[in-house]
Amino acid sequence: MTVPSPVPLDTPPARPPAEPAFAAGDETHSGDRYRRLFEQAPWGLFQTTIDGRYLDANPALARLYGYDSREDMLGALTDIGAQLYVDPGRREAFVTEMRARGVIQGFESRIRRRDGTIIWIAETCREVRDANGQPLYYEGTVEEITIRKEAEQALRAANEKAQRANEAKERFLALVTHELRTPLHAILGFGDLIAQLDQDEVAERDDYLREITGAGNRLLRTINRLLDYTRLASGAAASELQLIELEPFIARLIRQLGGGQMGSGQMGGGREKRVRIQHEAETTAPCVLEVDGNLLNRALTELLTNALAYSPPEQVVVVEIGQRREGVTLRVIDQGRGMSAEELQAAAVPFGSVILQARSRQQGLGLGLPIVQSIAAMLGGHLDLTSSLLNGTVATLYLPTQPALSP
Repeated sequence: MTVPSPVPLDTPPARPPAEPAFAAGDETHSGDRYRRLFEQAPWGLFQTTIDGRYLDANPALARLYGYDSREDMLGALTDIGAQLYVDPGRREAFVTEMRARGVIQGFESRIRRRDGTIIWIAETCREVRDANGQPLYYEGTVEEITIRKEAEQALRAANEKAQRANEAKERFLALVTHELRTPLHAILGFGDLIAQLDQDEVAERDDYLREITGAGNRLLRTINRLLDYTRLASGAAASELQLIELEPFIARLIRQLGGGQMGSGQMGGGREKRVRIQHEAETTAPCVLEVDGNLLNRALTELLTNALAYSPPEQVVVVEIGQRREGVTLRVIDQGRGMSAEELQAAAVPFGSVILQARSRQQGLGLGLPIVQSIAAMLGGHLDLTSSLLNGTVATLYLPTQPALSP
């Protein structure tokens, strides 16, 4: 069967038989008018075969697709499905819908322009059929909708971000409530037990008092971390420089934590912990740094507390001091369970434990490392964290020789 040739888009529509025919001059005028409409239309117009070849297109469509002329475009685009659409099968979906409905409005797709850039388009098209109802070709319009699609995607991303933030807020509130209520319940519970003891039960009373003291200290640490993070995040933390010899400074801090420098000590729940101070091979003692002692103490406290809490009782936690002309490195090295890539990323985020509540050993608010990062930035340095599962963690605090305290 011979398929009739499509009617060019710039040809005026046939007139019903009952209508009087145009005079020759009128037909010429009408043809010119439709040709101008086709050539000058600001949106793309096209005719294609069913199998995906362009039969005709106007200059606006050629420009939209990145071609200098209509002729260039018709010569280059010989397979619409393979050359134009970005997503495989998109042309097939277009044809399927056309066969089912005979007309499409707002068919949205990503297409690849001549220079390789990707844009969004919306096609409105109808199927032209012969007298027997057999499809001959498609004709329709194309409109670029890239700006609208990008705005929709941005709005969708913003809504998802807001939803995640709202969920994180709810989890955070639940976590903070837990962190505050747990030691408070311990304090109240052991207080009730003390009230029920006889006067001669001194040993039990002392045990309960120690539990109350421990719970009170945990509660105080939680509140201090919240306050510290708030002050550091707002830039309200005060700073004062002093000349510090690092090894005795760190040794005093270890004793305060109960870590037991070069020996065993008690650290929460009766677990034996040991901390060793050492120097890099190229570093000779004494190592001295002009720095804010309070901020440095706070940062090292967080690093050592984490290392002691997450390393096995029999393993030594190492604090390694290194000094160069440009600055000082303080490494806290533990042999604990380490962290996965996901946990490592979350650890650097404020309230990261909210993100990883499923982690069985994850405790606290997840503010320790973000606090250290903020302090390092205030002191003109930075914090690096390396870790992998079953291989421990190394936290390296870099501080410059010349202090650069942020206001």
